Amino acid sequence: MTTLITGGTGKTGLALAKLLHAANRPLLITSRAGKAPEPFKAVKFDWFDKTTYENPFNADPKIDRVYIIVPGIFDVLSYLGPFIDLAVSKGVKRFVLLSTSQLEPGDGPLGKVHQYLLDIGVDYAVLRPTWFQENFDVNFSISIREHNQIISGTGEGRIPFVAVADIAQAAFEALTAEKSPNKDLLVFGPDLYSYDEAAKLLSSILGREIIHKKNSTEETAKMFAGLGLGPEYVNFLANLEANIAKGKEEELFNGSAGKKIIGKHTLLEYFQTNRDLWIKA
Repeated sequence: MTTLITGGTGKTGLALAKLLHAANRPLLITSRAGKAPEPFKAVKFDWFDKTTYENPFNADPKIDRVYIIVPGIFDVLSYLGPFIDLAVSKGVKRFVLLSTSQLEPGDGPLGKVHQYLLDIGVDYAVLRPTWFQENFDVNFSISIREHNQIISGTGEGRIPFVAVADIAQAAFEALTAEKSPNKDLLVFGPDLYSYDEAAKLLSSILGREIIHKKNSTEETAKMFAGLGLGPEYVNFLANLEANIAKGKEEELFNGSAGKKIIGKHTLLEYFQTNRDLWIKA
């Protein structure tokens, strides 16, 4: 049977595809262009074009499980709901949703999808990773390289930054386990760091001082608005960072017995391996 990976050319999707391929498990990747790196097979799929929702099932009628990476919009359930319903009608038995650590069922855009999976009674797992280690590249590479600073609204809150590889491993296990987990799983890295502490760690590796500029929630919202995001999504993201400042991620890391996965890859390892990303030209 086949695993469908939506957004399979993204970070966790591609890492998951490599794990499934290494285990000789059939998979199909979706992308808006219908292309994927070798040796993977891809099909054209666009969350915002519902006429493409049938494409994966036409390409491979044996799809029986789906890894869901959602589009970055607030009203995501209006797209995910019809797709999930279609997938169930096509024989999909298990869904693994990539959510985020702070969201319980019904909370925010991803929590609404989580709740929908519960409501329809399918086999599922919801992965709730904390902030990615790779965000120091995706979000901060220019500010670190050019301005020696990390900017956030997280204050002195501490985060157990997690590696994409550890999230992909959790997804692989949830998809391939003989018995579906049927629960949400918090996915963390092994160590807690505030951005101040992460900046000091990175400074020691780069040999120059990196600082953490602490934004207010209002400044953080303005920064997200500058990316062209809608007001609801802007406030949602700014509040996630404000919750970190209040200790939410540390609270989740120290609690959550029975549904917590601690990854193997440390932030120090990530900084050492990727040092060249932040070296000035």
